Amino acid sequence: MRDIFLAICTGVLMATLAAGNANAQLRVLEGDKISFGTVYQTGALVHQVITLQNSGKDSITIKKVSTSCGCTAALASKDILAPGEKTEVKIQFNPTGYIGDVTKYIYISNSYPKDQLMTVKMTGYVAYALQPTPGYVLFNNARVGKLDSAEVTLSNTTDAPMTITGVDVPSKEITFRLSKKTLKPGEFANLDFYIKPTNSRDVDGYITVHTTSDKQPQLQIRVFAGLVGN
Repeated sequence: MRDIFLAICTGVLMATLAAGNANAQLRVLEGDKISFGTVYQTGALVHQVITLQNSGKDSITIKKVSTSCGCTAALASKDILAPGEKTEVKIQFNPTGYIGDVTKYIYISNSYPKDQLMTVKMTGYVAYALQPTPGYVLFNNARVGKLDSAEVTLSNTTDAPMTITGVDVPSKEITFRLSKKTLKPGEFANLDFYIKPTNSRDVDGYITVHTTSDKQPQLQIRVFAGLVGN
């Protein structure tokens, strides 16, 4: 008898939950997996839009939209959805500093069921139009008062010519020499860097290479020098 009673209670509970889910349900019309395709490192920001719809019979409140890192932002255009109503969530991703496969998550907290958290997975690939080899500048033998150097090869991986219009460095103690400004498809240039420190402060930042490529108008290269005395 007790087992029958538990079975009846369980059935009633499941029916109640099912009825509740039918009354209010938030759906992502594009699905819980989206892709921004292939973009270029330090090119234009990536913009994606997903659509949320209340497919139930009760209103839903979107409490919060957040992302898995600071490089990604998301904002819903409307907080409260009536039954059948839709709203857009605009997503923005900054590819600066990324290369290769990228996975980010968008978290949508809403009021039904209580404190429900939906997750949307966003993937894509970040490529180089102007590829640096290596992808960083490391001064291994930096010493106060002594000259140290490092070299990066820049390759045009696109099918159109591009011109390097400028190079910004994070420290006045770093200078550079570029072997060639205009690169045809497949061509490369050597970018040599020099540092002669006047104090023992570390250098940690980014070198920015400006180009005429609409795919990658800027390339950022991490630079580091751990400085010590003589």
